[in-house]
Amino acid sequence: MKKIVIVGSSVLILVIFLSILLLSLHPLNITTPVKISENKSSIISQEYFSILGSYKSDSEYAMGEIYLSNCSYFVSPFLWNLKYADGETNMTFKNGVLYVDINFSNFKKINPNIPVDGYPGLMYGHEGWFPFAGTTIENPSFTLPKKACSLPNVTSTLNFSVWIKEGKIDDFSYDIWLTQNPNVTYLAYPSIELMIWLYHNESLSSYFIKEGEVEVTLCINGTSVKCVFTVYILPHTGSSNGWIGVYYLSHKNLEGKVSIPLTFFIKNEFQWINKVFEINESSYYLDGVQVGMEFNDYQVTAELGYTLYCWILKPSYL
Repeated sequence: MKKIVIVGSSVLILVIFLSILLLSLHPLNITTPVKISENKSSIISQEYFSILGSYKSDSEYAMGEIYLSNCSYFVSPFLWNLKYADGETNMTFKNGVLYVDINFSNFKKINPNIPVDGYPGLMYGHEGWFPFAGTTIENPSFTLPKKACSLPNVTSTLNFSVWIKEGKIDDFSYDIWLTQNPNVTYLAYPSIELMIWLYHNESLSSYFIKEGEVEVTLCINGTSVKCVFTVYILPHTGSSNGWIGVYYLSHKNLEGKVSIPLTFFIKNEFQWINKVFEINESSYYLDGVQVGMEFNDYQVTAELGYTLYCWILKPSYL
């Protein structure tokens, strides 16, 4: 994610304790998937909450926690490039579904040269740095941090839709973090940010090095489909000491229920990074996995968003 970390901004912590019963989940075992929701009827229908991100309430980095029966997720509007705007980002979790509605006018960026306003989304795992700086409650079948070289075969499934009236959806994506020391509190070289763009409308600038393409078999709305991704490397993000960026851009805009072989992408990235740097996969930990949408305003107005019906992380140890 092309982001600027503003350490001096205050962070509004909204910890919401929810007891959400997922009747479709069995007692924990190594095959139990981590999920938000798949069956709406299994959710206590009256429990929901919203997190608002707004310049006027100083809540650009507001944070909440969604508690499920076997794990939790952090959630934040993460408006990292917002200097001023009228309006807000509303992230509402209701009946097991996350609704993200972005409505801004008079938007002013911290850095006008970066075509991204923010990345409202979720995080699972452990991140010791801003803004999440914590560890979610983890399903024992898939705990993080974990050595990248010893990861099980993890399939990640998202069921989502996007919408837009004004502005631009840069990407709906995974944002995945790997470090050589999972206890770090800030990001720098040689930490790695891996982004997988399932849906996107942004073209990467010449700062990004196009390294090649890879064909990956996905499951899209129940059908096995071969999809091609172009791979880009950003040697340093933000500064000469910035972390390494790896970007997989799908040739097709994907939407609906999309399952990807998450471990494949995490391990495949090292061959591309080694075309620019010499690094060793065995020295890296997978820390956290985020899901969200980078967006941009159009002539200071943004009215767009997404709905996330389901996120399942399913590891296989066979």
